[in-house]
Amino acid sequence: MKKIIFLLLSTIFYLSACSSTKMTGVWQDENYKGPAFKNILVVSLFLDQEVGRMSELQLARQLRQKGVSASSGQVVLPVGSRSSVETITGAIGKHAFDGILISRIVNRLEETRVTAQGACNSRWESDYRQNQRYSLSPCKPGSLSKTTAVYGLETNLYTIKDGALVTSLTSATTADQPLDALIKGFVKSVVERLSGTGLLATQ
Repeated sequence: MKKIIFLLLSTIFYLSACSSTKMTGVWQDENYKGPAFKNILVVSLFLDQEVGRMSELQLARQLRQKGVSASSGQVVLPVGSRSSVETITGAIGKHAFDGILISRIVNRLEETRVTAQGACNSRWESDYRQNQRYSLSPCKPGSLSKTTAVYGLETNLYTIKDGALVTSLTSATTADQPLDALIKGFVKSVVERLSGTGLLATQ
């Protein structure tokens, strides 16, 4: 189990090196033969209501820029109607949505970044080759480490008609930037990937 977590953490660290959010997986129902989605309800099931509100508004805005009608769940859903796809579909009444896009956090890990890592690795390898008899340190004196949280997120697109899961996107977000930048990075990654699935109707 520890090995699996280490490999997952290493993958997330690599993916997030250049951006706060990177896609780590995409699944799409190959048997789905329905039409492309024209009107999507966006819901973010995050514990922090402000983060959820901001991500919903950003996702809806970005989807509309792609030509799809989209609304934030903050505007449409009454309080206490976000526990499942069934409760959401039962709460939206006569709204003409054909899809629900739900995002949520599925795990939280930590990554530690070390400054001057190249110098650390070089010293380690040099000391190993020379078989020095003193205690080895993976980093030379003066190197600094920084530990940040890495959140694994899942974004699923369901049909309103029967609540069937059509596509699922997994992403990793490194929480080392201001909140607004993190949300924008997450939204951009999700919308770009959804655009490539062929599931979004363009008007």
